[in-house]
Amino acid sequence: MIDWAKVRLDFPVTETCAYFMNAAMSPPPRQVYEAVTAGYERFYRDGDIHWPEDMDRYRAICARLARLINAGPDDITFAPNTSTAMGLLSLSFKQQAPAPFNVVSMHDEFPASTVGYEYLGIPMRYAKPEAGRYPVEAILKLTDDRTLAVVTSYVQYSTGFRQDLSALGRELSDRGIMLIVNATQGLPFYPVDVQAMHIDALTASLHKWGLTGHVGSLFYTSAAFRKRFSSPLAGWLSIACEDDEGIPTGKNEAFKLLGSAHRYEFGTFNLIPILGFGAALDYMECIGFENIRGRIRELTDHLIRGLRSLGVAIVSPVDLDSERSAIVSFTLGDKNAACFKKLEEAKVYVSLRAGFIRVSVNFFNNPLDIDRLLEILKGL
Repeated sequence: MIDWAKVRLDFPVTETCAYFMNAAMSPPPRQVYEAVTAGYERFYRDGDIHWPEDMDRYRAICARLARLINAGPDDITFAPNTSTAMGLLSLSFKQQAPAPFNVVSMHDEFPASTVGYEYLGIPMRYAKPEAGRYPVEAILKLTDDRTLAVVTSYVQYSTGFRQDLSALGRELSDRGIMLIVNATQGLPFYPVDVQAMHIDALTASLHKWGLTGHVGSLFYTSAAFRKRFSSPLAGWLSIACEDDEGIPTGKNEAFKLLGSAHRYEFGTFNLIPILGFGAALDYMECIGFENIRGRIRELTDHLIRGLRSLGVAIVSPVDLDSERSAIVSFTLGDKNAACFKKLEEAKVYVSLRAGFIRVSVNFFNNPLDIDRLLEILKGL
């Protein structure tokens, strides 16, 4: 039995407000804050002498993430953000895929999923939502023999709809179409199995549910994907190097990119927050992801019952557990902006997204937080 009141003490944000902006960015628990500040303190005191061992720790975190999503240890790296990861994928397609081709995506996608493709002039087709949902059949209807890939979020940012990636991936695999996933609003709380879901590439910005702030994005590519599409960019860390110093200093000499996903690490990056994410993984795994999902279900159930008792229109699809997430969006029509302001004044922090009021709960929230929100809605 998890003592959720004790867990709540690890999040000082709960002392000052009811925080429901977790789908924008989740605050870190005390343990992660201490790990990150200790990392900067060590750097402040010692300089760069720990870089080799920190890189080993970084590789170990990549391996942990690989196990989490049932990938190989060479299939995981970090990108600065989802936009960068999607930009690399779109550039690979533009440079190397035989034309003509098209890409299918969802109308409600966060722009990080789609801007990179549109910027390069890749023909895009967008499925329209049906009562906030994207049925697999509706997505498949937009594909044809020239469809190269389907790009979709695991969880839609504005409504919280969770896609059935297993069913979608299976159908796309049968058609020879790649599945590209933005798992930002799902990982690491909701399970992903890249093998069972036939996912070719996946990115997930971890400042939403990774409890570490702006740590970057998990970036997965399958071995088959990397064999089919070489990286469109390269840097000194991308190159396989047998030099004792590990620095490819040769000029006008042939070089070979790494075969692993680390080919996408073009140069040095800030390791300290990523190492802090290791502490966040420790923290969440200690609680247990199944317990976290259960807590979120309990809290969103409480919210949904309260909204329905007030006659508030819920936008998110919430009838099927398999389609639910930590996000519940609702609307008061033309009162949304006034409601948002009233909640903010009461230090009940939510988000306005796609014209809706988005409530994104985390496991450190409690029913009293939700009651504060409902009480203000009742007043409106």
